[in-house]
Amino acid sequence: MEFSEVIAKRISIRKYKDTPVEPEKIAQLMEWLRIAPSAANRQEWKFVAVTDPDQLAKLRVACESRGPAMTAPLIFCICATEYQEMNDSGYNRGTIDCSIASTYLHLGTFALGLGSCWVGSFDPDMATEIVGCPEGTRVVTVVTAGYADEDPAPRSRKALEDVAVYDRF
Repeated sequence: MEFSEVIAKRISIRKYKDTPVEPEKIAQLMEWLRIAPSAANRQEWKFVAVTDPDQLAKLRVACESRGPAMTAPLIFCICATEYQEMNDSGYNRGTIDCSIASTYLHLGTFALGLGSCWVGSFDPDMATEIVGCPEGTRVVTVVTAGYADEDPAPRSRKALEDVAVYDRF
């Protein structure tokens, strides 16, 4: 699959088959997470791939407002190991770096024939505890993944001229 096709066709999946994701695909996704860009190449993150049924059940409670997406057989928790640190612009470095890595994960899942969904609403304290983050480390993003049990239509996007400008607003 060409990269431009991955970018153009990836869509969030909220219904998954109960088919487990193969360990080699999980390993490939972890590798792609590992090589994502980070501020000053500090790589202050940990990636937790959750497949254990008990752990999945606990994470589903932490993400209970997300409904069907939480039926995925694989949930990634993207954790910042230096969560409190801000960059020179005043933004949280961990949030930015984990968000970049999550984007790699979404593109990678699609390229491997899987679906994924960014879980935008979850209890970060509960998720952090569930995956056993040490002090100072925090779950920043949660991403469900697995084989799609739906084929949703692409969602509309704003026109380029509505979202992009050159040189000045």
